Amino acid sequence: MKYKVLLYIALSLILLSCTTNPKDPIAKLEDLVKDIRIHHQQYTAVDWKQAFAEYENISVEMENYQYTEEEMEKVGRLEGECVGYFMKGAVRSLGGIENEIKGFVDGFKESLDK
Repeated sequence: MKYKVLLYIALSLILLSCTTNPKDPIAKLEDLVKDIRIHHQQYTAVDWKQAFAEYENISVEMENYQYTEEEMEKVGRLEGECVGYFMKGAVRSLGGIENEIKGFVDGFKESLDK
């Protein structure tokens, strides 16, 4: 009887280890940022829309989790990088207003420092 219980537990653990776990939202965000970081210069308007839609889906999924302070810091860094690339992509697609936006951002930063 004892061996049957041990065999059952062992088989259960083996089966559980064989199942694939879906990626957690932080890993998905890391993958998205990595892809954008590598390919952003070749992105078309359609690519940016798809990347942003994926970012939104990940953000919604993250609402279902509670993260530690360390994880939240990592999420914030990844989101900041992602949003930075989104802004850069938007500026490129708009063309010609890059300096105006840079000036706006600089002015915004100055107002926060005061």
